[in-house]
Amino acid sequence: MQENKKLVAEDEIRAALINLAGWEYDGKRKEISRVWKFEKFVPTMAFVRKLTEIMDTNNHHSDLNLDSRSKTLTVTVTTHTENAVTQADLDFAAAVNASG
Repeated sequence: MQENKKLVAEDEIRAALINLAGWEYDGKRKEISRVWKFEKFVPTMAFVRKLTEIMDTNNHHSDLNLDSRSKTLTVTVTTHTENAVTQADLDFAAAVNASG
């Protein structure tokens, strides 16, 4: 799958996030992120495996921060080559949300 690295204006990002439950935009860092909380560690790792499949399918790899103590996973998405949020980032977030 080809990434759509079209730059997205801040107002377009904020409008898109209305339909992307749980995702937040950090304009200073030029990234979107979402945090998941799990009750047990094994489901957390199952979700990480699912995320890696989505990353490979979309050819778009995000940053993952796993805190095993609090059982939280933070996924941060930006297009590093553009130093900005692109359509590929929003497409990735939508794919993650659609996966359940």
